[in-house]
Amino acid sequence: MFDHAGFDQLTLGSWVIIGEHCSVRRAPLRREDYLTYIFESGGVEFELAMAPSILRAMVELGAQPPPGPERSDT
Repeated sequence: MFDHAGFDQLTLGSWVIIGEHCSVRRAPLRREDYLTYIFESGGVEFELAMAPSILRAMVELGAQPPPGPERSDT
């Protein structure tokens, strides 16, 4: 299980964590209909391409309170 304490600003695995001190820059678009960003920290780079609607949805979700713990009623 992943321990969140002391994580690097950019860590890759079956998940991605991007901390506030990770650098980010726009990359040349490989597809006109996608936004492409490169995140970098300590020589580790991660490229992310997404549709603009996904970025808007992420911003909207970030403005909402975080979800509560999942409950099982069974």
